[in-house]
Formats: sequence, C-alpha cells, structure tokens
Amino acid sequence: MDAATLLLFNAAILGALASPGPAFIAMIRSSFVGGRRAGLMTGLGLSLAAIAWSAVAMLGLSAIFAAIPAAYMALKLAGAGYLIWLAVQLWRGADKPVDTVLPGIAQGFRLGLITNLANPKLVFFIGAIFSTILPADMDLSLQALILANHLLLELAWYAMAALILTTAPMRAGYIRLKSKFDRGAAVLLGVMAARIAI
Repeated sequence: MDAATLLLFNAAILGALASPGPAFIAMIRSSFVGGRRAGLMTGLGLSLAAIAWSAVAMLGLSAIFAAIPAAYMALKLAGAGYLIWLAVQLWRGADKPVDTVLPGIAQGFRLGLITNLANPKLVFFIGAIFSTILPADMDLSLQALILANHLLLELAWYAMAALILTTAPMRAGYIRLKSKFDRGAAVLLGVMAARIAI
C-alpha cells in the first residue's frame, strides 16, 4: 500500500471523526462533566469500539449483515435504544448542577465503549472505506497495520478533544449553559437514535 492510499484512508477517518454524532456528544459531555481524565477514558472507549467495528468490517461481516437483515436490524434497534436511554438521562439531569465528584475511570471508558458499539452503522461506513480506498488483497500484516493506524488516529483525535474541552473557559461555558446544552444534546441523540432505527 502506498503513502497516497494511506493518506486518503486517514482523511476519510478524520472526516468521520470530525462530523457530529453520538460519539462526539459522549466525548463533549464526559469531558465537561468529568474533567480531563473522564474525557480521555471516554476517548479510549470510543477508539477501541471503533477498532472493533473495523475488525468486523475486515472479517466481512458487513456482507453477512447485508445477507441477514434481521441480525443487522436487531443491532440497530439495540443501538437506538441505548441512544434513547442516554438522551432521556441527559434531559432528566439538565437542570441538576454539575457534579463536583469526578466519575471513576471505568465510567468514562464504559460510556465511550458502549456508545460506539451501539452504532452498527460504523461497520458499513468502515466497510465502504475499506472497499473503495484500500486494496482488496491485504494480508494479515497489512490489516494489522491499518487497524493500528486507525487506532492511533482515533486516540489522537479524542485526546486532542479532551484537552481542548477541559480547559477552564470551555468548562465555565458549559456550566453556564448546562441545561440548554444537555437538552440540545438529548434532542440530537433522540434524532440520531431515530435515524439509526429507521
């Protein structure tokens, strides 16, 4: 695989990371509420789940999902249900003050991991990138290289996001607008859940 192909792959992944979605909402919320440590752990969970979906795409399970729509539909509905649960929790807690007790490491990690695992559309997105950008005859070492590269991109992106989101001005802005931000995020998550289910 040449450098141009790798750059194109990286650009596609970074474009997806920059687009707003459930993962980015989870990252923002976790960083604002839990601080830098929670943000970094959420980013780690999001990254590992994304790599899991990449491995699934490499194994060709996107073709199995296409052949067995019921399996894909079950995953979609479970993912949509999780996003709706998150949206309800955000909405219900919108008027509560920011918790001054930072959550444990496991809580941020779990939020990130489950949020990205609950989005089976990732396997099709990654599968589309693999089929249009990467060579079809990748051996195991090249597949491992692609997965490692993807993981590094995800980790770097979410680490940068956590560092920016946990600065004093960003956190102060969130505290000032918490109820509006949480309700807006809840509505967005609800819309995303509906789109995933449909």
